[in-house]
Amino acid sequence: MIPFIKLHFTKLVVSMIMVMFVGGCSRPDYLGVRPDDSNTTLTVSEALRLENLGRTISIRGKVGSVCQDEGCWMTITDGTAELKLRFADHTINAPMDLKGYVLAQGVVRENIVGTARVSEMMATGMIFLQGN
Repeated sequence: MIPFIKLHFTKLVVSMIMVMFVGGCSRPDYLGVRPDDSNTTLTVSEALRLENLGRTISIRGKVGSVCQDEGCWMTITDGTAELKLRFADHTINAPMDLKGYVLAQGVVRENIVGTARVSEMMATGMIFLQGN
């Protein structure tokens, strides 16, 4: 029995988060640094490709859930896949009532998790990418 299987859990760790709110609100339409319009915007499914690991990407998706303690993470989806966004250094917090679509820019990182957590995380809908 292998006590630790190398599984790649891909998430977007955001060093400079840029969130663009869709809809008419009176508050600013972004958090952090304004998104760079020259970057190609990926869907959540496209962002989960292994070739994106370590790259800075722009991603667009619908807000799923937001951390209800501090707003330190949120999930976004494209209807096919879901991705968890974590805000680096807790310098930005997402509004806990955030809804709609967002545009975020950050670095795709991987976490290696032990087999004990895999079943628990998969039960929540987490997708794992099998590594070499």
